[in-house]
Amino acid sequence: MIQDYLNHLNNGSTVYKLKPYGEEKFNGARLAFIECCKSIVPNWRDVSPATTDQLVRYCIQSEKFKGDLSKGIILMGNTGVGKTVYLKALSLMMGYTNKFKFNIFTGFEMERLYQLDSNHSDVYPLESALQSKMFGIDDLGEEHSSIKRYGTEINVGIDTLTQRHQLYTNKGYLTFATSNLNAEMMAKKYGKRIESRMHEMFNIIGVTGNDLRKTK
Repeated sequence: MIQDYLNHLNNGSTVYKLKPYGEEKFNGARLAFIECCKSIVPNWRDVSPATTDQLVRYCIQSEKFKGDLSKGIILMGNTGVGKTVYLKALSLMMGYTNKFKFNIFTGFEMERLYQLDSNHSDVYPLESALQSKMFGIDDLGEEHSSIKRYGTEINVGIDTLTQRHQLYTNKGYLTFATSNLNAEMMAKKYGKRIESRMHEMFNIIGVTGNDLRKTK
């Protein structure tokens, strides 16, 4: 039977899933998430409560989350609206709820590390993080369209997203990101194929508001 054959192929393989807590934990988790935000920016204010609610519900894997709980999250919006704080708070909450605080790299940081010799000590943390069950990218899309690595032109964003998409497809590994670009701009920068994969692996959450850096 075909199902027996497929089950045999999949025997022993597991898809990574976050620990479900449920909506009953929402209020306590929200307070914890706010504390995470304030540990990053002490004067942080919850100016986007609906977005905060969404992220908290994702962290506790609540059925009230308006998206797909098996995907990661990309936060899209203009500069200065608080996306990076949210991303760092997500990492802290994952450490609290799932015992795994994921590493975050900016596009420019990855560019710099990609250009180092593979034996350089700074390269290992990125290579290790790229293969981990959760990974964070801040300012996706800000990196250059191409750089040279060992004489070969590569696009760091495409390379990273391709690796993470494969891990998502094969193991359910999750990626979290922020970007100042919208979906149309992503398609222009990375191409339709990568844009399609991004929709497959990310819940896209828009973060709106004024530039908080200018209102302090």
